[in-house]
Amino acid sequence: MADVTLDAGAANCGRLIGLVVDAMAQLAPGQTLGVTTYDPSGQLDLAAWCRMTGHRLRSITPVADHVELVIEKASTAKEASNGARDDPQHARQR
Repeated sequence: MADVTLDAGAANCGRLIGLVVDAMAQLAPGQTLGVTTYDPSGQLDLAAWCRMTGHRLRSITPVADHVELVIEKASTAKEASNGARDDPQHARQR
């Protein structure tokens, strides 16, 4: 079971990531966020975001009409407040 849960509804891509970034900001390293998404590509978006930022995607569980994911917050997360990696390549996103 996750420490905190987020029902992202049908939010997709950018909006989904923004909701997750905001929720993760409230967690301490090692805590987990459970995300429910009804967007079919949500699991792909969040898996890619975890790879980019260094957070650990602990589980993906398909359930009827949605997907439940659990993300563990890394102590060395790379995202800035906008969810992008904190490097010069992404500076234009700030």
